[in-house]
Amino acid sequence: MITSTERIRANAWGRYYVTGECNACGVCAACAPDNIAPSWDGTYYAVACQPASDREEWELRDAMAACPLHCIHDDGDL
Repeated sequence: MITSTERIRANAWGRYYVTGECNACGVCAACAPDNIAPSWDGTYYAVACQPASDREEWELRDAMAACPLHCIHDDGDL
């Protein structure tokens, strides 16, 4: 299990990312199903693609707020 506060390598390049603190609870994927996906082994979630619309941006923001471990982050404009 990954337990780092660093960005998971599986994240799509861009401003939003998930850290190694993720425990694969799935709350984020329920909020942002178009952008967040589970790892191949189901042990964590990562940003599969960065938002391409305002709706996806709002959904990722909702996922950040809903994450119980606060492991979804936004680096701002890249």
